[in-house]
Amino acid sequence: MRQILSILILTASLTAFGQEFEFDYHNDYGKILSQTNDTSNSLNYNKLLTRFQNNDTTLTDFEVLALLIGFTDNEYFKPYSYLTTEREIYSLNGNGQFEKALSMCDSFLVNVPVSQQALIEKSYSHHKLGQADSAQYYMWQFRRIMDAMAQSGDGLTPETAFFSLGPADGQNFIRKYLSSNIGTMGSGRDKYGNFIDILEVTWKDEESGEQESRTLYFQIEHASKTMFGDLNFEDLDKKGKKKKKKRK
Repeated sequence: MRQILSILILTASLTAFGQEFEFDYHNDYGKILSQTNDTSNSLNYNKLLTRFQNNDTTLTDFEVLALLIGFTDNEYFKPYSYLTTEREIYSLNGNGQFEKALSMCDSFLVNVPVSQQALIEKSYSHHKLGQADSAQYYMWQFRRIMDAMAQSGDGLTPETAFFSLGPADGQNFIRKYLSSNIGTMGSGRDKYGNFIDILEVTWKDEESGEQESRTLYFQIEHASKTMFGDLNFEDLDKKGKKKKKKRK
């Protein structure tokens, strides 16, 4: 199934996974964000978050996309700052420290409930601990975020880039959703000046056995605005050490 999905997106004649709704970042992002801040609107962020965390199967991909957009206005939306925490959770699971990874996921998801990395790592921790129901619960949330990304554009041009919360989401999309590899990585801007990640996805053609590749684009303008907002823990530690040296 995952291989079929990869072929679908990587075939030039197909667009947007058979997109179920129209989304144009330049024109629609601000409008949807406004609705997520309206307590009387069905797209209100808190309403959508409650449904998402309850694994409400009636949630549409558009509503999940609205949830992600709503989170970009949250005080804890600092994707460049919490990359370190997400990587630490990944490392804990990689080292077999599943209980510790779960504990860190729980603390992190309180403030960043739509973190792709934390959700998939929490699912993995539960899986390794033999807790199948919990593993499925968080895998559902991870997949819903990925599905919403897939519906947000076709990813084939800067202007139709996939909506992504942060700089690591495009990599997760390729590796964990498309089960493909990443070649070159870069960044650029669309014609409106919005910041985008540019990733080369590579795969082996099943018939010819030859290596194929395609460039995919991921919209992270909203994330780029937070890039220099806060220092991560490593930066703070380095900064503190420099101050101590100066005092001597």
